[in-house]
Order: sequence, then C-alpha cells, then structure tokens
Amino acid sequence: MLAVTHLVVSFLLIYVMSLDRNDAFIALMFGAFIDIDHLFGLKAYVDVHGVTSVLDFDALTSADGQWKSLLHSPVAVMVVGPVATASRLAVPLVFWGVHISMDFVEDAYLGLFSAWEMALLLGSTAALLFLGFRKARVSEPEVSFAGFLSRQWSSAVSPFRRLRRAVFGPLGL
Repeated sequence: MLAVTHLVVSFLLIYVMSLDRNDAFIALMFGAFIDIDHLFGLKAYVDVHGVTSVLDFDALTSADGQWKSLLHSPVAVMVVGPVATASRLAVPLVFWGVHISMDFVEDAYLGLFSAWEMALLLGSTAALLFLGFRKARVSEPEVSFAGFLSRQWSSAVSPFRRLRRAVFGPLGL
C-alpha cells in the first residue's frame, strides 16, 4: 500500500486507541515508518535493474519494484515480538501486524494503486476527520466543520511557516 495509506490508517488507530505521545510514536514507527526499509532495498534493485529503472513508473509498480526487506515478511515477528515484549506493549506488534496485513491484501488481492486502496485511504481520512470534528464539538459546540478544517489546516501548516520565517526572515525575503 502507499505509505500515505499506512500513515492515515495508523493515525486513525492511534486516535481510536487513545494512545499517548510515546505510544503514538512507537505506533507510527511500526505502522507507517517501517516503509523506510524500502530505501535499503534500493541498492539491490538498482544493481539488478539499473539506475534508469528507478525513474520508470511501470518498473516501480511491478512486484519486484517494491524493494521490501526482511521487515515486510512474517519472519520479522522474531524482531518485532521481542521489541513488543521488552517495551511491555502490544503496540509495536499490533501496528506492524496491521501494516503487514495491509501489504498482504494489496499484493494478494488488490494490486498496486487500486481503487480499493484509494477507497480505504479516503474512508480512513473521512473517519479521522469525523472523529476529530466530533471531539472538537464537545469542547466548542458552535464550531462548524469548515471552521474545524480551517483550524486543522492552520495547525498543520504553522511549523512550516515558522521555518520559512526563520530561514528567509533574516535575508529579508
């Protein structure tokens, strides 16, 4: 599945499970950011297919174009299991399991970039927005959905605005 789909589904599960910041970080590491391992497989992929294949969309969407490492196989439970046991949390195991399950369903049934994956992405995003809006309405009953979206967008963009001011402000730009 797309990394964005994994990320949104992980955020939805974090919200539903009411995880705190530390647990949410662990959840994101095993639920979405585990896809960083694709970069480790890039060297082997380039050795086999050549550098130009990295820019070929059809080659990237083929089964061997995903550059998956050992962390994307059931054998990885030997790594994730001890981490979950050592941290005394089921969070790493649950989120890794969801990630692997999503990838398995995509590989076995849906195919890459399928309409069903887009439906899962849009549905998870809608559910996340609905739950967030419902929570916002408890504290502020008069808030509209448009106002909620505006506030969420502003808070998401705010760090980038501060970064831009910090970098370009002294230059007078």
